[in-house]
Amino acid sequence: MKMPTRKFLLSVIIASLSITAVLGIVAVLWTGLGETGAKILGSAIGVDVASVLALCCTGPAKSAWRRAVQVTGILSACLGAVTGLCVIWRPAAASGLGEGMTRTAGALFLLAAASAHASGVLAWRTYSRPMRIVVPATILCTAVAAVLIGNYVVFPGFDPGRGYLRALTAVLILDALGTILILLGIASGRHDPILRRQEPLSATRRRALRT
Repeated sequence: MKMPTRKFLLSVIIASLSITAVLGIVAVLWTGLGETGAKILGSAIGVDVASVLALCCTGPAKSAWRRAVQVTGILSACLGAVTGLCVIWRPAAASGLGEGMTRTAGALFLLAAASAHASGVLAWRTYSRPMRIVVPATILCTAVAAVLIGNYVVFPGFDPGRGYLRALTAVLILDALGTILILLGIASGRHDPILRRQEPLSATRRRALRT
């Protein structure tokens, strides 16, 4: 994503965080916010979450897969924020739609979070042999975990049993393990794509200098 998009998202995050902080101080110093103040606070928090998730999906897209993930994450975050605002500010006459809209907003935010995680991981998928294995496996675990968690969000009264929870826990552990391995590889500099892109350039320059 281009820099103006990132600047706009940062402005939205700063504005919504400021509103959240002011309303939080008001709630602490006075007896309460009231119904309208609580709705404004909830709206600001929802916009905060959506803006952060969308911001995590920005950055240079080095592949078509990452571009698709970025677009999915940003759209899901925006739609989740709009749906959440509709849930918060819906009239009392439309209370029957509240549960369905709440579940929809939760599913959209879950998809945005999974996309944000995958977008951050996809940047390191092709620069070394270990990363070519770890990164796709981590993204697969992220997708599986999102689907398994999404069943709880989408379907009312979903209770598959202990085996389902064990499988979900195992997938989350593998996802966390893959993320940690990627971060360790980046911290060590062994899988830094910037360094790897610079290696052939520096070699070319050395050969040019020799000639």
